[in-house]
Amino acid sequence: MGGFVSTVSVYLPTPSVLPTNHFTPFRFCQLGDIQLGFGEDGWRNDVHRMQVAAQQVNSENFDFCIAVGDLTHNRHPHEITAFQQTYSNFTVPVHLLPGNHDINSLSTLTQFTHDFNTTDHSTFAHNGYRFILLNSITMITDKPEFKNHTSNEWTWFEHQLKTAACAGERIVVAHHHLPFERAEDEPDSNWTFPKRVRAKYLRLIREYAVRHILVGHRHETKNIYPGDRFYTIYVVAGTARVFDGNGFGINYFNVSSKDSARHVLQEYVHLKGVTHMKRSVGEPTGCPEIFQHQE
Repeated sequence: MGGFVSTVSVYLPTPSVLPTNHFTPFRFCQLGDIQLGFGEDGWRNDVHRMQVAAQQVNSENFDFCIAVGDLTHNRHPHEITAFQQTYSNFTVPVHLLPGNHDINSLSTLTQFTHDFNTTDHSTFAHNGYRFILLNSITMITDKPEFKNHTSNEWTWFEHQLKTAACAGERIVVAHHHLPFERAEDEPDSNWTFPKRVRAKYLRLIREYAVRHILVGHRHETKNIYPGDRFYTIYVVAGTARVFDGNGFGINYFNVSSKDSARHVLQEYVHLKGVTHMKRSVGEPTGCPEIFQHQE
């Protein structure tokens, strides 16, 4: 009597197939105002500190970095060339944002995109997070020449927030100016979003559960919180000139889960091998004017 052999196929997922709830931790960093040409010890030392920052970033194996504006001080050709040459030494992606020393007119907006081969605002996704990089100059200026750019960027910003929310992504926002420095309803200053747009911005930040905002501009290093501590504003001075006692350094971020309120951890790390950490006297002066008037 003949027999038969029954075979049953069993599907075993390969190790490369990950469950849908899998999260891959990642690390990134925040570079402050590189601003070649602003340092008290000469622009060549600014370039040196930028090179030191590149070496430090490269050694840390970050997934990417974000530089929050003011790449050069006066947009002089030697500053631009020095930045371009030193920038090529970073071995991880560094996303460049504009600051008020980079853009204060339509012509300098064009120059920024040409000189640094980038757009003035952009977005990218990484491991379940959405990073929205803004041009805070065009967002907050009231100069008539920027009217269309301002309107378009606000529309784009809201669209990116909605798109990220629909995709279930956690959102991190970065730009140059501080939303505020001490209180959400504080008076206008050259450092912050003016009140005429600040409330709208902060409403969107809360509506879309943005917990982390990366900024520069102030040449100080500190974290700022609203009264309810819903989000954190990370201010980092950069590598050109500092007006506090925290010296030159970089913000390191470790992201260990999609719980952005609890599992995005920040550490401020001094620039290694730099002995000059002297605090500058007074306050930054000579900032290019991006407002038609202050309200």
